[in-house]
Amino acid sequence: MKKIISMFFIAATLCLMVTACGNDKDEPEIPQTQKLESEHSATNDTYLVYDIDLNKDSSSIYVYNAVFQMGDKTSPALNIRVDAPCTVDKTGKVFTYAGTNIPPYLIMGTTPTPFPTLRVNNLRSVIDTEKRTYSISFDCQGTAMGKPIDGHYEKEGKLK
Repeated sequence: MKKIISMFFIAATLCLMVTACGNDKDEPEIPQTQKLESEHSATNDTYLVYDIDLNKDSSSIYVYNAVFQMGDKTSPALNIRVDAPCTVDKTGKVFTYAGTNIPPYLIMGTTPTPFPTLRVNNLRSVIDTEKRTYSISFDCQGTAMGKPIDGHYEKEGKLK
């Protein structure tokens, strides 16, 4: 009888040991795709939409109502899309876009059209989903409508 009780005790101990051995990694679950929008009050305000897809080589940043310097004048408000590589930190909460020499897309209506005479350079954008903040800066250089553009765009703010 002692032998059976000892075997039962050993089996129970082994079961508890196996149950206790689990995966102790506290790595966050990182969403592979998400869409984030900056706060804005009116439809003609400048605002951004971040379309993050970590399954692709690049993700998109949509900049609505952006104005650039064209010589001594400013451009009309433009809607553009910039595709750039996006990375995420270990916490899964801070996303960073970076790149240079990127041809933007001009959005007229719902159709994005490549704008090969312009280039987005020195792009850096950081999105913190925990703090709900973003920052973006880039240079836009080239020609549009026969006029030289050498502008800098910089903005930071809150996400919706």
